[in-house]
Amino acid sequence: MPGCAAACLGQFLPDSTCEASDSKCVCADTELMLGVEGCTFSSCTVVEGLAAANITKTMCNEPVRDRSLVAPIATAISGFFALLFILSRVYVCYTLEEWAWQDYCAFVAMASSIPMDVGEFFMMHYGMGKDVWTLEEEQINEVVKWTWVTQVSYIPAIILTKMAIIGIFLRVFPDETFRKVCIGTLVHCGLFLVSTFVATILACVPVSDAWIVWSGKATGLCYNNTAYWWAHSAINISTDLWILALPISQLLKLQLGLKKKIHLMLMFGVCIIITVISIIRFSGLLQYSFTTNPTYNNVMVATYSVVECNVSIMCCCMPAALALLRRTYPQIFGSASGSYERSDDPNKPRSLMIFGGSGRTPKGKRGIQKSVTNTVSYETRPDDGSDQLELMDVEGNRLDRKWNA
Repeated sequence: MPGCAAACLGQFLPDSTCEASDSKCVCADTELMLGVEGCTFSSCTVVEGLAAANITKTMCNEPVRDRSLVAPIATAISGFFALLFILSRVYVCYTLEEWAWQDYCAFVAMASSIPMDVGEFFMMHYGMGKDVWTLEEEQINEVVKWTWVTQVSYIPAIILTKMAIIGIFLRVFPDETFRKVCIGTLVHCGLFLVSTFVATILACVPVSDAWIVWSGKATGLCYNNTAYWWAHSAINISTDLWILALPISQLLKLQLGLKKKIHLMLMFGVCIIITVISIIRFSGLLQYSFTTNPTYNNVMVATYSVVECNVSIMCCCMPAALALLRRTYPQIFGSASGSYERSDDPNKPRSLMIFGGSGRTPKGKRGIQKSVTNTVSYETRPDDGSDQLELMDVEGNRLDRKWNA
């Protein structure tokens, strides 16, 4: 046992009824153990304190806890589905031979999430999920290093998915005021991305101090990481709530029956799952920010972060995934009869239908082609059981590209 810890035991032992050689009595004396623990962490270095805690826990036969598989399992499952969704988006873009900036946002978000997903497995390998006092100093350094990697990767992944979702709104809704609000939100997201990405990388200067600052050995300049992530999470949740609320006013204006309005709202509001996960993650940050056992207690925070990111990727790719499913399994997910025909003639009315398929012949296919013109009616229609939802006239509003969802 480190000398500083032994001195603490000698300081508090006279106030106890236990003998120094009676380990069972010492372990059962809660007041003695709390006094020695507090003295140890104030008198010893962090590394010495952890070594003393390990010896004490072993002497008292405390159970060995291990939650190291939680985050990797969640990462593997959510990452697999995120990959399927992004591949569906790639396929739809390739088939239609059309690629927009919103698609690239989703693709870069997926690429950025990969280091985060991989980092979870390295964190598990070095001891994430186990009690910190059971780990060697070098193991803890590696856990903190890979935590830093996942944090840097998390920033662009989570924000680019928000920008991709806003891109869907810009494709669908022509209202000029609404579009200006969306563009303003995109500017906010862009500034949020750049500022937090740089700040996360430069948690310490030099950067390498970020994974040894826990031990008190860092000699560089480091900011308050706890306060930073609290602020980041609060802004992140506020942005999610704002994006969720954005399309509601436009959806309520649609000349549709109540059932179809609810259907549309559910489609655009399904990403509320992201916000719920963000809030749960934030509560974990608040609860465990000052824990003395971070490698064990912060497992769920790491898990929520990676799930939040992968679910965000799924959400921004949902329209493309649905379009692909309708084309592949029309008997299950409905016919692929809806289309949007783009015209450069400003005098030619255009209409947009979602939940339909593409009226365009896929790349590489030749055969009979069918052209369908969709028009907009301006009275509320009774629900007829159809799952095709006609949104609105977009005459005079030039869309970037065809979007079938």
